[in-house]
Amino acid sequence: MTDEAHAAGAEARGTSGGTVERVPLSSFRHGAPPHLRELFVEVQPDEAFIPGLKMGVGALTVQRWDPAHTATGWTLYGADLTLDMGHPFGSMFYRNDEDGRVLRVGVKWHPPVQQLEFPALHPSKPELTSNCTDEEVATIVLDARSRIGTLVAINAQIGSFVATTESENAILEASGLGLERLSEDDPRLAGHV
Repeated sequence: MTDEAHAAGAEARGTSGGTVERVPLSSFRHGAPPHLRELFVEVQPDEAFIPGLKMGVGALTVQRWDPAHTATGWTLYGADLTLDMGHPFGSMFYRNDEDGRVLRVGVKWHPPVQQLEFPALHPSKPELTSNCTDEEVATIVLDARSRIGTLVAINAQIGSFVATTESENAILEASGLGLERLSEDDPRLAGHV
């Protein structure tokens, strides 16, 4: 197929609501195959294109955050976030669209129970908020959870995309999941343990 025909076909496939993104051939880890002149990937509306990866073909399609979880009546206007050893940590700042009230949602990992927590905090003091209703807090925390959940999932997907079998085994071992790997046709998977 000629480059022009391939590009036209890719553009046509993108008319199903998705877009077509060009994958830079320079991002191939061991160089692009000699016959390959262009590479396109179709990205659906609920997906995002992540270019610039240093392994594989140098790009990945991931699930995009779903704006259906937006806190109605509130706007996310700032965030101070980091990944601390893979765990999100920091704050997200929301402003009420009508009266300008600000709510800071803390994002922290709680080691004993191994889960993320999202305390509703005062905008500038180290204390819980007192100027929002329980319903408002629940709505805003759901918004924050959905965004941070997407961030964590994308980071995990990128990690699994660039991982080798050796590094996957090391990750599983470090997570306490260093179990024996079974092939897909292993009879133990069919319940014959």
